[in-house]
Amino acid sequence: MALTDHSDLYASVTESGFNHFVEHIMRKRPSLFAYGTQFVADNWRKLLCEPPDVAPEVLRHQNPVVTVEDPIPLLGTDGQYGLNFGVQVSKLALDLYPQSAQLPPELGTLPDQHFSLYAQVCAGLGCPEDRTLEQFPPAPVPPFRPVDREGRQTDPVPPSKDRQVITLPSDRLLCCCLELFVVGHFEITGPAGSEVLEAKLDGLEIVDIRPDCLEANLECYLRLLMHYVVLPRLRIAVSAYTFGLLDGLAHVTLKPATSVPHNPAVEDDQLKLYVDVEVTP
Repeated sequence: MALTDHSDLYASVTESGFNHFVEHIMRKRPSLFAYGTQFVADNWRKLLCEPPDVAPEVLRHQNPVVTVEDPIPLLGTDGQYGLNFGVQVSKLALDLYPQSAQLPPELGTLPDQHFSLYAQVCAGLGCPEDRTLEQFPPAPVPPFRPVDREGRQTDPVPPSKDRQVITLPSDRLLCCCLELFVVGHFEITGPAGSEVLEAKLDGLEIVDIRPDCLEANLECYLRLLMHYVVLPRLRIAVSAYTFGLLDGLAHVTLKPATSVPHNPAVEDDQLKLYVDVEVTP
């Protein structure tokens, strides 16, 4: 059977092709996968938990290896002190049905027409040494008194609006790497004429985190991050391609095919998409 027996056009992406593409992007655009403070960005070879394999041309053109973010604020210091940190995705691999990668028991086996995604996420916090704490003492705060000498309630000292954040120095990051598994499926959503191909999250599991409450909180945060930040940015327009032929005598519109059981289809280690072509005067 020809691949276009049920549609006018057919396109597919293999899991091996996707994984090779991701490896290429991680070498060429490492800053998409690593985030940290300026100090970490300037010393990424020494400080990152898993120093990435960076393409020589990235360094030759002085392109960023780490996307610079603000220090993590130390709560309760009114923005006076912050900490260096580094977060990175060091490994990323896609598995399209049928299953070829082992999933954690909590996720079971990969269902039909689904995909799984494996990621190793490493994070490190720049914890200062004791001698650093002596160099940067706490801000002067009056001792706590519920009332003043006249019996009136006292108000806390308001923080200074012009105070500059001091990033507590450290010479290394306290690193921790987690293994993350995601299971999901693909859908074509949106009104006719504005359809998009997008991934939907069905399950997420972090491997071997204790206690269970900590694992549950991290999984909740990562699930929300995937739902609100990552997956919406990966949507692909399907039917937004309309162009004219013969100086406008005819118009060609691409739209998702409806004559196949699954569109998109996840099978044979591929993501398949079927598209029909509509020609109008």
